[in-house]
Amino acid sequence: MQAPTQRLSLESTPSDEERSQSVLNPGASLQKVVRFDLKEEGNHVLAVSISYSETMISSSEKSSPPRNRTFRKLYQFVALPCLNIRTKISDYPFSTVNKEKATFALEAQLENMADGPVTLERITFKPNLDLKATAIKHETKRGNSESSNKSPLLPREVTQIAFLVERQGQQQRLPSQLNLNNDDRIILGQLEIVWRAVDGDQGFLSTGRLIARKR
Repeated sequence: MQAPTQRLSLESTPSDEERSQSVLNPGASLQKVVRFDLKEEGNHVLAVSISYSETMISSSEKSSPPRNRTFRKLYQFVALPCLNIRTKISDYPFSTVNKEKATFALEAQLENMADGPVTLERITFKPNLDLKATAIKHETKRGNSESSNKSPLLPREVTQIAFLVERQGQQQRLPSQLNLNNDDRIILGQLEIVWRAVDGDQGFLSTGRLIARKR
């Protein structure tokens, strides 16, 4: 498999039943499935190589020595994103009781870019270090109605999600104390989404590290 930035070898190991059927009779067929997780967008080329030995039988029913043959076919396709995600991070005002409480709101919009519906099976936010995240919103723009996260997301539909991100425990720190890079950035964590397409195939998307800016 030739991906945009890497080249991988996909091996197909025959099962015990296929090993016992080493001879493919005239008119018979053999089907194999190779799975590969698409992790990059853009052009992909799948190269399939088949090696086999061929034995010719003459009219006198005498077989000639087997001849080894190999042929190769190329299949080119373009991998397109199934989901488009847009994120926004804003900081909550400090609590009037605890002015050192650092709290952020993470908002995300997920748009179905596929040709068919997809079902969002799991949406999680993995916070960094001692932060914790609480889901506070999940709604889908479909006219004036709202749907749950198990409802299929139709092509070009958008669903909105939001998480409240804050530090765990009673001791809270200022945003400056959550800064891990000694600059103006605060690393909050990563957003992970698992969905399933209409044909049953499962997809997975993980964002990069989501970063808030100190104000």
